Amino acid sequence: MVDPGRLVDRRAEIERLERAWRAGGGLVLVYGRRRIGKTRLLLEWAQGRPHAYYQASLSGGGENVAGLAAAVEEGLGVRGASGLRDLRSLIAYTAAALRGRRAAVIVDEVTYWVGVDPSVASDLQWAADHVLEGSGLTLVLSGSLLGVVERGLAGGGAPLYGRARLRLRLGELEPWCVGEFAPRYQPVDLARLYSTLGGVPYYLRLVDDSRSVAWNLAELLGPGGLLEDEPLFIVRDEVRDPHPYLALLSELARLGAARLGKAASRAGIPSSHASAYAARLALLGLLERVPLIGGGRARLYRVADKPLRSSLLARGLPPASPERAAEVVERLSAIGWEELAERHSTSVLAAQLGLTPSLAGKALRRGEELDWVVLDREREEALVVEAKWSDLDRASLERLARRVEARARRVLPEPYSSYRLTVAVYARSAPAEPPGGALAVRAEDLPWGRC
Repeated sequence: MVDPGRLVDRRAEIERLERAWRAGGGLVLVYGRRRIGKTRLLLEWAQGRPHAYYQASLSGGGENVAGLAAAVEEGLGVRGASGLRDLRSLIAYTAAALRGRRAAVIVDEVTYWVGVDPSVASDLQWAADHVLEGSGLTLVLSGSLLGVVERGLAGGGAPLYGRARLRLRLGELEPWCVGEFAPRYQPVDLARLYSTLGGVPYYLRLVDDSRSVAWNLAELLGPGGLLEDEPLFIVRDEVRDPHPYLALLSELARLGAARLGKAASRAGIPSSHASAYAARLALLGLLERVPLIGGGRARLYRVADKPLRSSLLARGLPPASPERAAEVVERLSAIGWEELAERHSTSVLAAQLGLTPSLAGKALRRGEELDWVVLDREREEALVVEAKWSDLDRASLERLARRVEARARRVLPEPYSSYRLTVAVYARSAPAEPPGGALAVRAEDLPWGRC
């Protein structure tokens, strides 16, 4: 397992924080789902520079002000801060006491504080407008409740809208980083691991890579597992009535990419409500719309949060049932493998082929589908991707590549159907030298470790 004291990747995020720091005092907002690594990132960035750190709680505003004041006294040596009783006075006093010296004050989980005391948002607005700029003090706010960030803090019309020097939404680690957490896993199991836990560092740090991915799924997310309900708390923390949201997510977890109406019908949700639920889930990063090429007015959605998807599919898993857990992992891997193919083909394989992606997405037409297509309009070339979580021999690969090319000519709209086509089959395993002009990309060919 990875050293829990080591930050994995996040170089780009650290650099963005550095640029904000070099620009002088101001407001910085870092937010993202629970367990995504916000605290670890900020503590890594704060090393070697004057800073105070405080983790807010669901207690009343007075208790949070007192806790922050104590942190400022201890971390920055600002004496007298503990005698202050409101946030505005505390921020102004701290900036004045520093006399222009550079320092950072980190308020972690500020969304919990805002949840119990909404006036905090206006206090932070006041500080951004009247204290921070040019003071040398960088106030870093971190939060896990994405709805509070978007509606109560930084979204359009919210108090901090447009006031943050940096607004950083922290996402999952790149897929290729999962090997840092499970160095004993072979590429096929790394694909399984990413499909199950995604790039969420907290979950990945708990993986025992001496055991199978299925064992880890059952141990962490199965009934009685350490994290059985933890991913679902994300939904419950964000919405007042989580049941329709979870019902919609559960159906999309089972279906993979699907039309919203179909998932809503299976979940027993009126179609008139489904779009509103989907919009809220997308805002929270739990649902995503799949980009489409062609398909008319069709819209496909899928669960974006992989641990949540795994948790939904693992619910009801019989205790001590490795065979059933393995079935769930293979189901998740078939979905995740397609997503890995999308990402790799668009960013890595396209570059290897000399393509500059103009457009990428699934292609739909008259009931037929292409898993993924990357278009280079300038060169009039199309990279057509077929993702199969299976082991293909040479003959199977050749037949599949021919079928995909023929289907692409039927499915791609004009003018793309006349482009020069390259077919890439992503398979769990396949011959190292595929036949004809097709490309084969195997689990072992993905850039695991390039993190």
